[in-house]
Amino acid sequence: MSKKAKSFEEFYSKNKDDILDIDIVADYAESHDGDTTPFDKDMFCPECKQAELSFVHKTSKRRAHLRRIKSSNHKDGCSYNYEYASKKTVKKYVDSLNYEEIQDKLNSIMNMLCRKHNTKKTTSNDNEDLTKKRKNPMLIPERKDCETVLRALQRKRLNGWIDESDGEDFCVFYGKVKLKVIEKEKNSDDPKKTYKYYLLQIYTQNKKGEWKFRTSLYRGNMRDLVNEEVMYNIVIIGHLDFQFKPFTIKLANKNAIKYREA
Repeated sequence: MSKKAKSFEEFYSKNKDDILDIDIVADYAESHDGDTTPFDKDMFCPECKQAELSFVHKTSKRRAHLRRIKSSNHKDGCSYNYEYASKKTVKKYVDSLNYEEIQDKLNSIMNMLCRKHNTKKTTSNDNEDLTKKRKNPMLIPERKDCETVLRALQRKRLNGWIDESDGEDFCVFYGKVKLKVIEKEKNSDDPKKTYKYYLLQIYTQNKKGEWKFRTSLYRGNMRDLVNEEVMYNIVIIGHLDFQFKPFTIKLANKNAIKYREA
């Protein structure tokens, strides 16, 4: 696939030693005539915490986002150094893994993306290990011209802005959510028989702290065991589908999802 410009929905603040959402900057700018002074020179790559980022205001054609300042580089091994994996590459990679392997991969991704934001307990050795190429869970291998190269998985916050401009490439969708299982019935080829299938509904929290329906996943005959009152960390490898509004997520395969209590 052609190179896709890297943009960021989160950033690392050295002043707060925390990962913050772009919404904080966007809301401040909107209420201060576009000014972002309190955040300038304190927005860095949320993964490697080295590359400095700048805020790009929303336009009629593009939402507000963060991008790397050209004179500032990511650490070696940071997944943002790599081209994004194509839809074909992601699908082939996920299908090559058995259940335990894909769950291990998702667990590593969850530990990176859904960890408690504050980093004070993280040692320098942890940061070094995180950015080593072979240990970075956001990188996957691709065979190209008789050699193996590394490609990056795209990422998308479930409580961030999502619309058709995001396209339908495979992404890692992640965040803190509430879950609900919906049972459905559908007619089979035999008009006298029906079969049950299940949807996993995902709810995210808005700025007012309210839990609102976000999307759903088709789970076939698999009924997820969830507590509707519990908040979960979730990681999904899938792609957006806009056939049903606002959107649904189609899994790369049935095992490409992991959630656990937050």
